[in-house]
Amino acid sequence: MISNLKIFLFLMVFVALSFLTAHRHIYIDRFVSLDTSTSEPIEPLVMLAGEKGTIKLTKVKKKDTDKMTTNEHPVRSTFAPMDKNNSTTGAYKEISLVNARDWYLGWFQLDKIFLNCEVKTCRLRKGWKYFNTSDAVVFNGVISSLGTPPKRPNPDQIWVVSAWETPYHSRSKVFSNQGWKDQINWTMTYRLDSDIPVPYGLVKKNENKSNKDYGTIMTNKKKMVAWVVSNCNTPGQRKKYVEQLKEIVPVDVFGRCGSPVPIDIFGIINKTYKFYLSFENSLCKDYITEKFFMRQNLDVVLITRGGGNYTKFYPQESFINSNKFKNAHELGKFLLKLDKDNIAYLNYLKSKENYRSLDFGVSIRKGLCNMCKMLHDKKIHRNVYKDYNKWWWNSDCNSKPTDIIL
Repeated sequence: MISNLKIFLFLMVFVALSFLTAHRHIYIDRFVSLDTSTSEPIEPLVMLAGEKGTIKLTKVKKKDTDKMTTNEHPVRSTFAPMDKNNSTTGAYKEISLVNARDWYLGWFQLDKIFLNCEVKTCRLRKGWKYFNTSDAVVFNGVISSLGTPPKRPNPDQIWVVSAWETPYHSRSKVFSNQGWKDQINWTMTYRLDSDIPVPYGLVKKNENKSNKDYGTIMTNKKKMVAWVVSNCNTPGQRKKYVEQLKEIVPVDVFGRCGSPVPIDIFGIINKTYKFYLSFENSLCKDYITEKFFMRQNLDVVLITRGGGNYTKFYPQESFINSNKFKNAHELGKFLLKLDKDNIAYLNYLKSKENYRSLDFGVSIRKGLCNMCKMLHDKKIHRNVYKDYNKWWWNSDCNSKPTDIIL
């Protein structure tokens, strides 16, 4: 009996490992660490585009915080401040994630999320059982299937919508329901005009620069362009763009749209490739994902294609923006020229030495810290979106790219 049980358990583990190995490319673009025990500094950083694409990183000042949390929206109205007696940093504020995905929640250490925040007196909860007692309720704006809004237990409860996919990939049509008008107070999304902006990554000055052996780095780079991708048919038509780019330069594609993904794919890319395609699935305002942020830490030159302003985070000379070229053929010709100019190529690599990308987990934690602080702010104004759905779909998405050769 025991022997049969061991055999059964072995087979179950084998099947599970086989599945994960066969499908690992599905998760490769979305795997980020949300370990809240990280030693990264928690003080807010502001990333501003300076002259000629340079970046200034400064601590947030009080007046800047006010601007970030109470910025006006054309589809939003502002009501009177909340009761001052209910806005002190002494009492704990409860934030409930009522319908977040299980895998999303599994990465949070709920009891530690606020330990390094400026304002620590908040608790993060999950599930509907905390709905009636929470000071803020966070709804998942991508997968929500709520229908009409629930009854708000008290008028001071803040309703927040979180979303890190573009409108094209927001499968939920819930917020088009008329009942949701004048219900949402704050937004927490990748868009920088959100009440609580949470981009897919943050950037800090690299104070621990190592002396890189660029001679060896260049010697090992024998290949041109790599791309790891799992979603082939997208609104931004990136697959078609890459097919046209391949007419000029060699591009090795890995994932569901190409060859199987080696286990150490980004180690291989870091060592042997000169360029990596950081192409977004949708060309929407501010939509810049980990495809850019986390790959900027590699010794490769990124080629971007998206709707966001990348120079808000990194110097413009540290990556190649495909938007600067008429089409994929023009970009390909530039890459061939750059491939023969080691000095020009190295300038791209060296220009990002002074900066380091922090992962999505750090960005989310900073966002939750800001939410906690906002809940405790005595001067906070309660914002109400007249039509959240209209605000969300007004994301300046380009559904008809002009860089595709017809």
